[in-house]
Amino acid sequence: MMGRVTYELAPGKWVQFDVRDLREHGLANLLRYEGLEQYIPTERLPVIRNGRRIGTMPPDFDPAAIKSLSFLYDPRPGDFRREGDTWVVDRTMGGGDVDCVVGFIREAEG
Repeated sequence: MMGRVTYELAPGKWVQFDVRDLREHGLANLLRYEGLEQYIPTERLPVIRNGRRIGTMPPDFDPAAIKSLSFLYDPRPGDFRREGDTWVVDRTMGGGDVDCVVGFIREAEG
C-alpha cells in the first residue's frame, strides 16, 4: 500500500497521513503533531480470528503501518479489517503471524 491514508475523526472531520509517516511515527504521534489529541483512541481493541477472540491490539493500530517482529511474516493488504470496534484477522493469515504484529497481545485460551 502506497500513498496516503484518510481517517474520519468525526462526522465531517477528516485527516490524511502519508503511509510512510504512519509506519515511522504511528497514528497517535501524528495526531498529536497535528493538534488532534482529542481523537487519539485510548482503549485496546479486540482481535477476532475464525470467529473467536484471540487478543487485543493497541488503540492506534493501523494495518497500513504494521511492523512485524519476524522476517517470516510479511504484512499484506487485507490481513486485518475493522468491523466496528473490532479487528478481524483474514482467514488466510496464520495464527503465528498475528503474534508477530507489533502491539498484539494474545489472550489466554480457556
